[in-house]
Amino acid sequence: MYQETYIDSLSIFLILALVFCSISIMFEFGFRITRRFASSQISKAISPMATGLASLLAFILAISFSMAASKNDIRKQLVLKEANAVGTAILRAGLLDEPYRSQSRELLTKYVNIRVVEEQSQVKKLVNKVISESEQIQRDLWRIVVEAHHNSPPVQSMMYIDSLNNVFDIHSERVNYSLRGRIPISIWITLALLTFLTIALNGVQVGAQGESRLLVAALPFAMSFSLVLTLIIELDRPARSIIEVSQQPLIDLRDSLNNKPTTSDTSQ
Repeated sequence: MYQETYIDSLSIFLILALVFCSISIMFEFGFRITRRFASSQISKAISPMATGLASLLAFILAISFSMAASKNDIRKQLVLKEANAVGTAILRAGLLDEPYRSQSRELLTKYVNIRVVEEQSQVKKLVNKVISESEQIQRDLWRIVVEAHHNSPPVQSMMYIDSLNNVFDIHSERVNYSLRGRIPISIWITLALLTFLTIALNGVQVGAQGESRLLVAALPFAMSFSLVLTLIIELDRPARSIIEVSQQPLIDLRDSLNNKPTTSDTSQ
């Protein structure tokens, strides 16, 4: 089940502001420390270290963004896979005898309606309810197909059972990738330390040159890092604020089921 963390409860714009302020403070800290203990040798000595830290930071940023982006792509693919799997299960339910056919199709239609949450603002409130109700419907569907399997020729129900198992497996994958498959805390700690060290060292380098910092350069510098870090945080969060995982395949399936009820097979 989904348990909201402190980061998940914050607005993405507040997170952006906090990251920006933190980076700006670290830059200012490095700048002021160097201006107080200025030395003509510092700038040349620090330049290779600043370059090395920046390279390490770029490497960790690339890894973190790749992890978050790949999981986001998987989440989108799983929505499409789930819509296809449920659609196939509904069609193959026609292989069952009555009343199992009608009961299965009714539950699968209800399953699709539950899975679609179009209002992004409602996701965090409804996610645990959706998971709980979905798993209850899965248990009901399995009970029905077991009865059908015992009371009719097994060959008729085997294809439907395979489709049903596929629906259940995709549900587990969606829960895993959406709620549990997050960037490890060790990577976040490493990323935070490298970011602040790199920014502070850049402040030291600017201060060591004996020139005043230019806000026209310092602010975009801090904002660029803040945007990248905030984007990674947003991609890693289960409930998004601005980057949504499209539910359109499930919405299309739901609309087709509600507008065009599936008819029973005529070849009995």
